[in-house]
Amino acid sequence: MQERFSDRARHAMALANQEAGRLKHGYLAPAHIMLGIIGEGHCVATEALRVLDVNLERVRGEVAQELGEGDGSGGIGFRAQTQGTKDVIALAVKEARSLGHKYIGTEHLMLGLLGYEDGIPAKVLRKQGVESSPLREKVLGMLRSSVDDSHDLAHSRHGEFEWLHQQELSKAFRSPKFWHTLVLAVDSANRLGAGEIEPQHLLIALLRDEKSNVAKALAEKGVTADWARQTFGAAQS
Repeated sequence: MQERFSDRARHAMALANQEAGRLKHGYLAPAHIMLGIIGEGHCVATEALRVLDVNLERVRGEVAQELGEGDGSGGIGFRAQTQGTKDVIALAVKEARSLGHKYIGTEHLMLGLLGYEDGIPAKVLRKQGVESSPLREKVLGMLRSSVDDSHDLAHSRHGEFEWLHQQELSKAFRSPKFWHTLVLAVDSANRLGAGEIEPQHLLIALLRDEKSNVAKALAEKGVTADWARQTFGAAQS
């Protein structure tokens, strides 16, 4: 899947997991996602529902009541997705692709929830007169009028890099080479008297490993660790 969850969508899913824990459920169901999206607050999905005059507090109450409280211990940790949740995510991916979006946002998750007709969210929303087509049109209208085409990613601190999936990021933390470079970057930052690691420290760290392909390639252009230290005001190590 090329699409990635937006920052707000990931936050909504994290809140959904918390809601499952609060209700003492050992699983993650579509209704938890609905509660998570409402808990996320001002996102495309909730704003679109507000435009349709949906009472979100009423939806929250009815969804929570339909779910009921479980007999588990709650607690922290990610929960296994039910088949319904997997179906909702698949529908969200389908919605995103049909709209030509390269991300999965809260709006796509909401459309997925509405499209999963057997789920509690779809039943509760339809009681308030919400249907997929009008919701989709409201979402598209909101996206067209937005000044930032990335929408749900507009608030992201790291722009497009927020798309990086957790499983992909974890590969870096399993790599000894990554940790070696990071240790060298920390040392370079300390030598510069910097309070935190910045891009130039990572560059110096890469150049300090003279046997690496990166260091060799840059050395041919005259870019060495000594040059970088002098350029960035670093002392000779």
